[in-house]
Amino acid sequence: MRGRELGFTALETIVAAGLIAVVLATIGAAVVRESVSFSNVATADALGAAAREEARIAADSVKYDGNTLSPTSVATTLPMPVGSPIPAELSLSAHALAGGGISVRVRAVADTAAGQIVRNATLIVERRMPLPGSSVIAPTLVDAPFGAP
Repeated sequence: MRGRELGFTALETIVAAGLIAVVLATIGAAVVRESVSFSNVATADALGAAAREEARIAADSVKYDGNTLSPTSVATTLPMPVGSPIPAELSLSAHALAGGGISVRVRAVADTAAGQIVRNATLIVERRMPLPGSSVIAPTLVDAPFGAP
C-alpha cells in the first residue's frame, strides 16, 4: 500500500462505521416505535373490553323496574395480556330516553406514555321488566254486567 492511500482507507472506514451506526439507530427507533404502538393497541383493547363488560352489567341491573343508576367513577387496574396491569378510570352514566328506555354509557380512560386513550361503550335498555318472581296483572277491559246502562 502506498503512503498516500492510507488516509483514504481510514476515511472509508469512518464513513462505513457512520453508515452502520445510522442504520442501527434507525432500526432501534423503529423497534421502539412499534413496541409503543403495540402497547397502545393492547391498552385500547383492554379498555374497550372493560367498558363493554361494565356497560353490560349496568344494563342488566337497570332492566328491571325500580332499579336506578347514579353517575359514578372508579379508579381501577386492568389486566394486560403481557406485562403488569394498567391503571384506568371507569365512569358510568345513565340517561332516560324519550320512549321510556334508558341509555347506559361507560367510559374507560388510561394515561399512557403516548397520551390518553379513551374507549366508550353504550347500551340501550328499551323496555324495563318487572322484577323476577313478582306478580304482574295485565290490564284488561271487562265487559259491563248484563243489563247495565
